[in-house]
Amino acid sequence: MKKLSLIQTFLVFSFLAFTCAAGAQTANNVNYRGFNAYESLRGTTTSAGTVFKLDSSVGYDFNRNLGIFFGAPLYFTHDPASSTLPAQQRSGLGNLYFGGDIYLPNRVADFTSTLTIGVPTGSVAEGFGTGHPTADWSNRLRKKMGRLSPFAVAGVSNSVPDTETLTRSFSSLGNLLYFEEGAELDLTRRVYVGASIYQIVPFGNQQVFSRTDDSFQTHGQGSGKTGGNGNTGTNPALPAPAANPDQPTAAGNDITRENGLDAWIGFEPVRTLRAELGYSHSTTFAVNRFSFSLSLNVGRMLRLRRSQ
Repeated sequence: MKKLSLIQTFLVFSFLAFTCAAGAQTANNVNYRGFNAYESLRGTTTSAGTVFKLDSSVGYDFNRNLGIFFGAPLYFTHDPASSTLPAQQRSGLGNLYFGGDIYLPNRVADFTSTLTIGVPTGSVAEGFGTGHPTADWSNRLRKKMGRLSPFAVAGVSNSVPDTETLTRSFSSLGNLLYFEEGAELDLTRRVYVGASIYQIVPFGNQQVFSRTDDSFQTHGQGSGKTGGNGNTGTNPALPAPAANPDQPTAAGNDITRENGLDAWIGFEPVRTLRAELGYSHSTTFAVNRFSFSLSLNVGRMLRLRRSQ
């Protein structure tokens, strides 16, 4: 019954989002049609190591409400030296991805729905992929109320997704739901802060492939976290070693289940550039993560130069 109720929650959220957006006004398409491009650099550090992600994407907007995209992420990892291993660096291509998004502004709340398909091009041994295709359907409601912008996210996926503020230290394979509830507050025209809570709810078998040093184990020990099926799994933020590098670092029914909170501060000096510093705390695994992101809207920048 618990699994059914969670799926029902996701479906109800999606239905309400579409209902709220059904009355959206059709926008003038003249200024929105055309190609776009984005470049972002994100990094997250924990006690297990640091992961950087350089993400390049291009897309085409048919109008203000509908667009498609294609992207290629590059990962760079740094594992700190331990008592038995020297510091290590690795890099490689992640999963190429493509998809489409729908944006429907409304008086009640702005609604965005995004479907992303990942192609298994990332190295399994390095944790940059799982060797399987991935699919992610994310739905977001956001309401602008003066300086405050509350939002809610509900998604279904077969892999724990990275977020705008957090690049995870692992790849995963297994069906799950994810939720996020929070708000952003504009402090000035260029500076804003935000905070949210999140929930990752897996169902079925989960596999984790580490991107960082496998010598770091849960709580600095080899005990692991007990999954919901009674099998011993591990904290995906601090994984235990795998015998075969092409095999999962850990597997079990509940090992990707997680609750936590995020906080961030952002700076947008111009409309084409955004910088953020973030903090994330996993209440499930008692892990602290610090992150940064730099995002550049290349498409808008080129359009502005052509118009001058």
